[in-house]
Amino acid sequence: MSEYPSKMKTRKYFIAAILLFIVQMLLGLVMSINVLTRDSSTNMPLNLTFDILKALHLNLMVLWLLLGFIGGLYFLLPVEAGRDIKHPSLIDIQFWFLLLIGIGIIISEIFFTGRNWWLVEGREYLEAGRFWDILLTVGLLSVVYNVIATIFESKNKLSSPILVLAAGAIGSILMYVPGEIWFDSIVAAEYFRWWVVHYWVEASFELIAAGVIALILLAMTQVRREIIEKYLAIEVALILLTGIIGQGHHYYWIGTPGIWIFLGGLFSALEPVPLFLMVWSAYKDLKENKKPIQNKVVLYMIIGATLGNFIGAGLWGFIHTLPQINFFTHGTQVTSSHSHFATPGTYLLLVIGIAYLAVPEISGRLNFSQYRGKIGFWLLVIGFLNMIIALMIAGVIQVYQQRVEGLSFMSVQNTLLPYFGWRLIGGLIAFTGGLLIAYDLVLISTINIKAERNNINKEI
Repeated sequence: MSEYPSKMKTRKYFIAAILLFIVQMLLGLVMSINVLTRDSSTNMPLNLTFDILKALHLNLMVLWLLLGFIGGLYFLLPVEAGRDIKHPSLIDIQFWFLLLIGIGIIISEIFFTGRNWWLVEGREYLEAGRFWDILLTVGLLSVVYNVIATIFESKNKLSSPILVLAAGAIGSILMYVPGEIWFDSIVAAEYFRWWVVHYWVEASFELIAAGVIALILLAMTQVRREIIEKYLAIEVALILLTGIIGQGHHYYWIGTPGIWIFLGGLFSALEPVPLFLMVWSAYKDLKENKKPIQNKVVLYMIIGATLGNFIGAGLWGFIHTLPQINFFTHGTQVTSSHSHFATPGTYLLLVIGIAYLAVPEISGRLNFSQYRGKIGFWLLVIGFLNMIIALMIAGVIQVYQQRVEGLSFMSVQNTLLPYFGWRLIGGLIAFTGGLLIAYDLVLISTINIKAERNNINKEI
């Protein structure tokens, strides 16, 4: 029995997150096939057109990401706080509440897109209707309450990683609210829509990622706490400095004042700095460590997440957010290349890393076989790198032919078909890696459940 019983309740968060990721990947493969075959998907069950498939693909990502991060918060917090979660029963309630909201959003997008504003708003990344927005806000507020209540009654001195995690959790709530405000002006609506998208991904979630990586390094290594916390403080300061004003790169072409072209370009150029520091600090921390790390899968995922964050979110973002370049690249496959690098490269690997730390401990399988996790990691990396490179090359060709030479959109799409085929191959490889990891985590988690049932049967 764990010293902190609430940890046992987090297993379902990680299993649900990885299974939802598999569904997201499956939808991505379907869309890739649609692009190659020029099929609008009208023959699919439920008349799932490409725009609905894309909305489902994006919202499933948000759902598994939230579940993975919330599970990570509840798993890592007790040890750092020196006490169990304040309200353990809320962990179960919140899981089912958020999962039902996610299912409700998916069903609404399938059946009510363009029909009911309360169920589907239809704005990209914020497709969820106002009804679901309100419920999601309530659910996330309850998570923040439980986390803060636990921190306030902590038996240990409040640490930097915990405060950073709390700030990220609170920020995710605060930055979701602007997306729920109604504006008559499309410019104002777009302006505040990006508050949700950008400040979640490049501020709140970055804080959570930094805090989680710090806590995992503290749990797995013998690096001195002051070293980890020193780098963490600098990272957080730079994340907030560059991320908040770096929001301006979303404002270039939506009708906002021209000052944002200067501010967005300047601070977007600085955004890779804290991400590089995150890589550097992880390298220095691991170099300082003298303790053998048994769980190599977690180490793979954490190193992959820090590198993916720096290269995918930082450098790949820098490549096309300078206004002189973005004038040509916005809305092209260059953007798709960046998004398929930044999100899986950072948050997917991080969530899987937390899962491989938590699920074996919860299931009493600390000496689990690691070869499936390692193979799954490399399949994910190889698959996504193929997708990223294919989309980047396609994007460069698209920019030249469509934006420079002035060819029509569809003419250019025909030129890009081989690269879309390449992307599909990469997607299949990544999907195979995801399936292997999902199978491995489910296998690790169910062994303990079966053992518990056998013990109960013996007692009876």
